[in-house]
Amino acid sequence: MILEPLPALVTMRPMVLLSGFLGSGKTTFLRDLLNHLPGHRLTADVILNDYENADLDAETLQQKAASISPLSSSCACCSGLDDLVKLALTAQSTRSDALLIELNGTADPIPLLESFTLLERKLKFRPRWQVAIIDARHFGQRGYYNELEIQQLQTASHYVLSHTDSISKTRREDVQLQIRHLNPHASRTTAGRLSTHLATAVTKATPVFLSHGSPKSSGNAHRHGHPLAHSFTGCQILLPNRVRKGQVKNWLTSLPETVIRAKALVTLYDQPECRQLFERVGLDFLPDPIEVPISGKVPASAIFIGPDLQPEELLVHAQHHFGPTVSIPDDE
Repeated sequence: MILEPLPALVTMRPMVLLSGFLGSGKTTFLRDLLNHLPGHRLTADVILNDYENADLDAETLQQKAASISPLSSSCACCSGLDDLVKLALTAQSTRSDALLIELNGTADPIPLLESFTLLERKLKFRPRWQVAIIDARHFGQRGYYNELEIQQLQTASHYVLSHTDSISKTRREDVQLQIRHLNPHASRTTAGRLSTHLATAVTKATPVFLSHGSPKSSGNAHRHGHPLAHSFTGCQILLPNRVRKGQVKNWLTSLPETVIRAKALVTLYDQPECRQLFERVGLDFLPDPIEVPISGKVPASAIFIGPDLQPEELLVHAQHHFGPTVSIPDDE
């Protein structure tokens, strides 16, 4: 009897993005989190992104992380994105239990979440969490930069309220109300709680066999444990080659509230000479799409970012608007 070879054995590891405005306490939280991991017998690789002092911060974290990779003098969400992806791919080959990425204070996490969604067949980190470090002293009082800080919060699966000892009880309660209004899905956490959630995620990430290169879903396996430790994830679907503008608008506006960000790259029947990029941010649909030159590199498709997204549900929803040809990309 000839035995068929066993399929590949794959395990998923958590990825945690730490975002927060300048001086909010990201490195302090990261150091505290690393101090808690040994109690759960966990190790983590760390990527530090800072304009000037990534190397300096890396020195303060020596002996606490399995590896530390500084990403200096560039912003991870734009000019440093390629370097960040390379560092994440390198971290994927280590034996550590998790990957922790500290973003610089002015980084917009949305391009990162979108990029990790498009690359998730190569960057197999599950679940992906984003922790926003909120400076209670200055939240909502940054003038021109308020919008950036709000974006860092709105895309977060968890948040940490820092510098609370320096403010009054009234101010603390007011900030909490603002946070709940801006992101009701986010869970408040601490370094100790997050380390416990990481331990649960690693334990529940039971190795799964792959068939034809496609991971077999274990349902809600990574969502066991604390019910608030949800994963902020992304997914992609393929759309028909030609669609109508009204179809796209109706579809985007009817997406569930859990979709924080949606982008659709399509060709319209009445404008076949170029493609259009439609966007929805939160519940706001941007009515004027951006013209994009025709290219064979990226198919007509859409990507979604949000907490605990269900790809099959989004697929069915898209098929209702565009027909049965809508599909989820095959694994490479």
